[in-house]
Amino acid sequence: MIKKLLFSFLGISIGLLISLSANANSLSEWSNDNLCGWMESTSIPKFILDEVSKREILCYGGIEVSTLPEFDTFEGENGTTFPSPDPSLIPEAVPDKNSADTNSADTNSTYSY
Repeated sequence: MIKKLLFSFLGISIGLLISLSANANSLSEWSNDNLCGWMESTSIPKFILDEVSKREILCYGGIEVSTLPEFDTFEGENGTTFPSPDPSLIPEAVPDKNSADTNSADTNSTYSY
């Protein structure tokens, strides 16, 4: 009975040791971008966090970066504001063919100014 317990304990210990070393070896083969991909997850395993910390990796957007991008803040005194669009992206308004005729004749206008 005691031999069975001893062999069981020895088998479990060896299995645990092998699985832990296999886990450590598999992370050593991972690229930094592979690890950074996990950093985008909502639930990051502790061993991934430990490996990223050990390698001193800086991650952004799921990939390794050398510096973090700078962000412009759009918060004003009245809340969030938005930057003006690039004027080159705004298409130029083209008047309708009929609008030139109606604008020249102010007497035919139905609008009062």
